[in-house]
Amino acid sequence: MSTKHAIDNIPGLKNIKGICYSPAPSDDAPAPPQKFFDTDFTNSCFPLLWDDANSGRGDIKNLASMGVNFIHLYNWSVPPAPGAALGSYQRSHTTFLKKCGDEGINVFIPISNYFLEQIHSGNGSTVKTQIAAMVNEAYNGGTTPYGGAAMWGIGNEYDLAPSSEFGVDDVVTAMEYLVDAEKLQKIESANLLPVTSPVSFAVLKGASGPGIEGVKALKTAIEASSKLGKSFWQTRFVASTNPNNSGSFVNNYIANTFPQAFPDTYFFFSEMGIDILAGSSVTTEKEQADYVLDQLNNTSPSGNFVGRCVFQFLDQTAMKSGSQATFGMNKFSGNSTEGIIQPQNYVPGGGASYKVDTLTKKPLYNSVMSSYNPLK
Repeated sequence: MSTKHAIDNIPGLKNIKGICYSPAPSDDAPAPPQKFFDTDFTNSCFPLLWDDANSGRGDIKNLASMGVNFIHLYNWSVPPAPGAALGSYQRSHTTFLKKCGDEGINVFIPISNYFLEQIHSGNGSTVKTQIAAMVNEAYNGGTTPYGGAAMWGIGNEYDLAPSSEFGVDDVVTAMEYLVDAEKLQKIESANLLPVTSPVSFAVLKGASGPGIEGVKALKTAIEASSKLGKSFWQTRFVASTNPNNSGSFVNNYIANTFPQAFPDTYFFFSEMGIDILAGSSVTTEKEQADYVLDQLNNTSPSGNFVGRCVFQFLDQTAMKSGSQATFGMNKFSGNSTEGIIQPQNYVPGGGASYKVDTLTKKPLYNSVMSSYNPLK
């Protein structure tokens, strides 16, 4: 592309070898216990899940050794100011960002659907302040991205949300708050992060292919915004969709379907994988591994397609049920040690224990590693 794009500000974003990372421990639940209060575990309260220091499980180092260079996160609680003590219900992610940067892993920082719901409910002024705090943390109070900070993700599959909860206008409002915070912090264009908003792979009425209408609605709303406009679409936005289709299907989507609709737009697959479901074409862990390997073999970056994130790191049996809990490349082994939520006086949960589960690799693990790091 002739237009300078923020994707060029961060090395590696045109060759995404990603994984969707949600390391919730086995003592979590769909309605999180009060000691957790949410599903953000990539922070200073739970370092033994993701760090290898102090006999931690070392997820980030292990992912890097597999060749993973990008992680798609889903939850990022409001942080304190860099260097400040944690307030109640805040999470600090600076140590996590530093670890990811040290291991060469770029981080998709999420502004989750929760914040879109709050905007839609009339709490925009609060959310604007919260997004400013996230920007401050991603730059560690300065003007250059900190550690692995690499991309902003606004919501997830807004196109499937009931209109009573949130919609595309709320996604764009969050983007406007993001831009306002960046300007307030005096971040120059060379240090801005690209922005995405993943859409589903649903085929809506009149669409030329999966996800196309969702991205079109984003384009229309972004270009209509006086704070964003065509410039934001052309220089900041990266489209993303979430397929679970076969390798041949996604290969054609990359080569034809998406570029025919958006010839000048970077895009990637923010979730790609398949569940294990009785009566489907994928009924065993081995069939899952083969299916995703075929997807991986057909989704190498080319043209404006910059890569994919395999969904996902861990079977979510603590949070979900049925086939929706089977996407992972790891699963709980049944064994665990204990960590202590830090700091001891943190509210809520400080001093309480959390499980640091030993994980068992599924066959899918080897499919991912053979694609991302074939020499391993």
